[in-house]
Amino acid sequence: MKAMKTNMKTLLTISALAGLSFTTAQAATITWDDGAGNDDWSSGANWDAPEVAPANGDSVILTTTAQSILDYAWTIESGQSLTTTATGFGDELVLQSDSILTLATGGTMDIQFMRPRFSSGGNFVIEAGASLNTDNYGLSAISATITYEADAAGVTTWNNDGQFQMGGDNLVIDLSSYDVSNGKVLTLVDYDLFADLSGQTFGSISIIPTAGGIAGPVDYQYDLGGGNLAIVVFVPEPSSTALLGLGGLALMLRRRRS
Repeated sequence: MKAMKTNMKTLLTISALAGLSFTTAQAATITWDDGAGNDDWSSGANWDAPEVAPANGDSVILTTTAQSILDYAWTIESGQSLTTTATGFGDELVLQSDSILTLATGGTMDIQFMRPRFSSGGNFVIEAGASLNTDNYGLSAISATITYEADAAGVTTWNNDGQFQMGGDNLVIDLSSYDVSNGKVLTLVDYDLFADLSGQTFGSISIIPTAGGIAGPVDYQYDLGGGNLAIVVFVPEPSSTALLGLGGLALMLRRRRS
């Protein structure tokens, strides 16, 4: 009887380990091949074997193609990535109106070209503590909703090596977890080039305040000399509300320095 119990424990342990191995093996690296010819991420035939659309927890590699259209909600989870083998504008990632692309803490996104298209441009959520690099963004008049989620230390800075254009994008900045004692200047985008800035503007700016609250006004401006686009939000000073206008939290698009 004792031997039987020991064997049973051994079998249960092996079964548990086997189940753990099976779960770990679910994450995959999937490569775009445009096999379906319709450009949609949701079409399994657009991906290499086993021809299934990426799920949360998968890593994705884009290749040279006219475009690939993200048409559902997908998250680049911690330890996973969205990368490319293309150059120039060859891997155009389109955010469709009903799409939600989330770059989670610990995730990596490094591609050539992304833009919103069609009637409206979907949603891009950028959590703090991620890595985000593109060569070009925008280049169209269609707007997306871009949401930055800060942690106590700050936000993920979007590094962009080429042209960065706002097509009236709606900007949301969630500072509910941010500790203002860590600084009053946060850099949203570190860019290299702007195209013609005339007429470029955010469609709207929404601030989710820190625990201590945020008061207005909310504004941003182009500073071509320094290469900055700043969004300034005033934070109430704990010692005196009379000092309200003296302490600013500047959320900045900054030109990359060569």
